[in-house]
Amino acid sequence: MRSIGLLCAVIAVVSSGASVFLMARQGYLPLWLRLISASETDGRKYYSWSDELFLGWSEEETRRIAVWARVAAGGVALVTLVITGSIVFALGLGCALYFAPGPLYRYALEKRRKLLDDQLPDAVSLMVASVRAGNALSHAIEEVSRKMPAPIGQEFGLIAREHTLGGLSIEDALARTRDRLGVESFTMISSALIINCGQGGDLLHILERMADATRSLSRLQKKIVTETSEIRAQQKIILVMTPLFGGLICLFDSSIPHILFHSFIGNVLLLVVAALQLGCVAWIRSIVRTTI
Repeated sequence: MRSIGLLCAVIAVVSSGASVFLMARQGYLPLWLRLISASETDGRKYYSWSDELFLGWSEEETRRIAVWARVAAGGVALVTLVITGSIVFALGLGCALYFAPGPLYRYALEKRRKLLDDQLPDAVSLMVASVRAGNALSHAIEEVSRKMPAPIGQEFGLIAREHTLGGLSIEDALARTRDRLGVESFTMISSALIINCGQGGDLLHILERMADATRSLSRLQKKIVTETSEIRAQQKIILVMTPLFGGLICLFDSSIPHILFHSFIGNVLLLVVAALQLGCVAWIRSIVRTTI
């Protein structure tokens, strides 16, 4: 009976939400326009994120995603309120869904930078081979963009397009990418190439030294990852142990689940524990994230 009641409640919420949406879309246009206007800032932010991650989303697509993100956050909060009867859970899940794109973007950006850092030694070696064959630096960059996979191929392709189509010099194109990426090994290589372009010198010798330096840096970073594996394991233990400990306590005392899930103070306590969990994980990640 309880499951049937929950199903009926969900159907009622979805139906009422669809009715409100249709009314806003067809019958009460100012409400819809107000929602679109409020989503313009999010749409511009999502478009910049898409551009940085090379997702290829258009401005219209990002505006539409921003609108539906607000609608989804409100819908999840309403469904949670109907099912659980807890305003705290409803507001917590709604806010979590609304602010979720930011952490997801930072995670994707960090993962992209890590992959680019791993690919960089091979890219520099490819540039060494191209320059050794008698090609200029611009041709070597174009060769990397053609032969290397994403994300390093995309970034070098952007440098080549800014130089050939955008009218920028190689130094300016490298500097723009260096400032945008913020990857240590790429900063080292691009700075050396910019200095070489400005002051002259043996380009092949510079690239060979950069190839050796990036491989040494890559080995050092892998060593750091190995030596900090214990701290990352503790992060996973923290995420698992707290819910497990809470579940064991609930098994020993049947009144605790009622207090946690059906009282205002219990709901607040659960949200505080979840926030502390996420804070501990973020703290550990900041400790492990080492610069060289």
